[in-house]
Amino acid sequence: MTEATTVAAGGRSVLPALVVAMRPYQWPKNLIVFAALIFSAGDAWVPREADTWWPLLWRSGALFGLWCLVASATYLVNDIQDREADRLHPRKRFRPIASGDLPVPTAALAAGVLVLVALPPAFALDPMAGGVLAGYAALMTAYSFGLKRAPVLDILILCTGVVGRAVGGAAAIEVDISPWLYVCSSFGAFFFACSKRWAEYRQLGPEAARHRPSLAHYNGDILAQMLTISAASVLLSYSLYTIESARVPSDGSMALTIPFAAFALFRYLLLLNGPRSTDAPDRILFTDPQIIIAGVGFTITALAVLIGHR
Repeated sequence: MTEATTVAAGGRSVLPALVVAMRPYQWPKNLIVFAALIFSAGDAWVPREADTWWPLLWRSGALFGLWCLVASATYLVNDIQDREADRLHPRKRFRPIASGDLPVPTAALAAGVLVLVALPPAFALDPMAGGVLAGYAALMTAYSFGLKRAPVLDILILCTGVVGRAVGGAAAIEVDISPWLYVCSSFGAFFFACSKRWAEYRQLGPEAARHRPSLAHYNGDILAQMLTISAASVLLSYSLYTIESARVPSDGSMALTIPFAAFALFRYLLLLNGPRSTDAPDRILFTDPQIIIAGVGFTITALAVLIGHR
């Protein structure tokens, strides 16, 4: 990126604004690429043998970084397209592009560079993982340019990003993709996407459709029902996985992770409806200490169960 594109008209650097616009606080969602690594513990790798887990760990870590770059590129494209609507939003009007701190040409150039930097290494890492990442970039670009206006489809498209991360992570380390990976990640993604739409509708009220056209086709009751159904579905599907999957211990010990998942889900709903009702849902998910602790506890327990039984 040239010096001309990193300095605003007033002479100040736009790099800080660019970093903010890349939304690094949302990068933790890309940790889903490690799901296949975690749930293949004791099967594809064992802790005592570094040569079994180190190659898988660095491949997962590399893919995580590449997903961060491409996801940031899609955020930049989305914010460019939404800049007028974001100026009407009580919180999003402070985003760098909507506020004018980050010029549109600079944001567009940065988005292109991020994609061009990320995709070749992704394909070199694994062709399927690269294809999934490229497909995600293309789909989210289409989403930003119009598909987001289609009700229900807008939510389903957001879900594909989560599933894509999980599938890409499995492909990168060449482990079999369990059907439960699709089921649990799909329901989890649908729940989170519904919560985002519900939060937007509740915060914006009658002005919701001006900010996001698809919200004109929803109402509070429908979104609340979708949120409730998806919350129950994600918890039920994960609970069934811990008991029915052929890849977990047959004694049902994987069910020890259910309380962590349930606590994180209910804690998120509590905050979304109460103390942090004006916050962005992803900020709640990635910054609440209790949810983070539940996530760490979940990971440690899952690894202990999987490794201890194989």
